[in-house]
Amino acid sequence: MLRIGGRAMQLEPARIDWQIINDGVMGGLSRSRFSLDDQGLHFSGSLSTANAGGFASIRGGLAAPIARFAEIRLSLTGDGRRYQLRLRETADSGDIAWRASFDTSGARETIILAIHDFEPVFRGRRVEALPGLADREMHFIGFMLASSREGAFALSIHTIETTDADRCRA
Repeated sequence: MLRIGGRAMQLEPARIDWQIINDGVMGGLSRSRFSLDDQGLHFSGSLSTANAGGFASIRGGLAAPIARFAEIRLSLTGDGRRYQLRLRETADSGDIAWRASFDTSGARETIILAIHDFEPVFRGRRVEALPGLADREMHFIGFMLASSREGAFALSIHTIETTDADRCRA
């Protein structure tokens, strides 16, 4: 379920045009894949730091933008690694992304990311003095693993929900 602007709306992962974006875009050797079922989106693979690599990601366009939210709640099952939720206004990799990092425990859990947890980044580096996220419309959502720890990874996203900005001032 994805809640946008105070009203509930089903997030249908099968209708999102998910795409894998790994460190191969810059010569890395990480590999990832995804699958969809009635339990959600499953993102997994193997992270490699060879050839200056070390990231794997998935991104998809939303049918309706996320706007004016106070927090995003994720129901997920991770593998004990730290991941990032990334939001984008456009699909252009040359544009700014907004990221919030979260740790997973290895069990099914709910992660809450407040709007102030997100920071603007450009190709992994923080961008200073950029106006806030509060009044922007995000048309793309994604998940990223960026780490120097090689090996297998797995993240299952069961639900995504936002809370209305009127509930909480950011």
